[in-house]
Order: sequence, then C-alpha cells, then structure tokens
Amino acid sequence: MQQEPTSEPPAPPSHRSGTVPDGIEIVPIGELPRDLLERIASGLRVALGCQVSLAALQPTPQAAYQSNRGQYNASMILNAIRPSVWKRGWKRLGILNVDIFSGGLNFVFGQADLSGATAVISLARLTNEFYGVGRDDGLLVERAVKEAVHEIGHTLGLVHCRAECVMYFSNSLLDTDKKPGAFCAGCRARLAAGRTS
Repeated sequence: MQQEPTSEPPAPPSHRSGTVPDGIEIVPIGELPRDLLERIASGLRVALGCQVSLAALQPTPQAAYQSNRGQYNASMILNAIRPSVWKRGWKRLGILNVDIFSGGLNFVFGQADLSGATAVISLARLTNEFYGVGRDDGLLVERAVKEAVHEIGHTLGLVHCRAECVMYFSNSLLDTDKKPGAFCAGCRARLAAGRTS
C-alpha cells in the first residue's frame, strides 16, 4: 500500500509558544493501515495542538533486523528515516509494526533523538494481540498517541519524569496504560522556559 506524500506543510503560526513543535510528519514504515495512521495523527493534533501530516510509506530497513534477537534495532531505524535537510520547528515520527530494541534493553516502545528532529515508535507491543488478548483498536490508538507524545517530548529536550506525566518511562504496557497522555505542569514549565534537561 503506497501512500501519497502530503504537500509541503504551511508556515507555522506566529503565536506558537515554543512548548510544542510547529508540526509533525508521520512516516509510516512497512505496511500499516491508513485509517489507523489517520487516527493516530488526529490524536497527536489534539494532544499537542500542532499540524500533523502523513508522508509516503517507507520500507522497513532490513539492515536493522537482528536475527539473534528477532527484533529490529531502533537506532538504525532512526538513522534510516533521519532527514539530511529538515523543516525548522517540525519533527519527524516514524511508526512501524515490528518489535524494536535499543542498547541493553529487552525492548522499547520508541526512541528519539534528544533535542533533535526524529523519533520512532513501534505498535508491535502496544497491541492487545501481542499479549494474547482480544483486539482493541481504540486502546491501540490511545497507547500509540501516548508513546508518540513521549518521544516527541524527548525531541523537545525533555528527559524521563517521575511525576504523573506522559514523560514517565514505560517499563511495561501497564505503565503506558496508567500514565496520562499529557505533560505534567513541571515539564510544561520546562518547555516554556526552554530548560528541558
């Protein structure tokens, strides 16, 4: 399923406070349902109050596959989608449906360039089916939006937060389900002040 790239995004609003990106370009990696991507895009528009566009589908980078683990290296996927030239104020979010890992961790839900422009999330472990439970697309979208906001937070310079916050580190799916989908007051203040780390 090849997706048509969107046109060049419009100029960001002049009133933007700097607490959120001007826009997010979602890059589907591998086969993903268009309606699911549109629902995640809609959730990000609401959660972050910014423009969200869908780019053309990219193939899953097979060089990132680690056969000894049966997983894909998240850092290599980030490198594969990282643009050489990018729109100021915009972030690029790769979404894929394969299991990913980073460093010495068993798995990750996502990864981002801290204070950069690129992030990636995997839907694989966000689905009920991964755990042998009945499919729930609404819950999948809610989880995906939380993890996407979390990774976008990292691109804005935020680190993990111990408060009731979307920046809380998800060690398991239970953590993702329990945490809110928004930045806490402390993280919002750090973004507004430009002091994120």
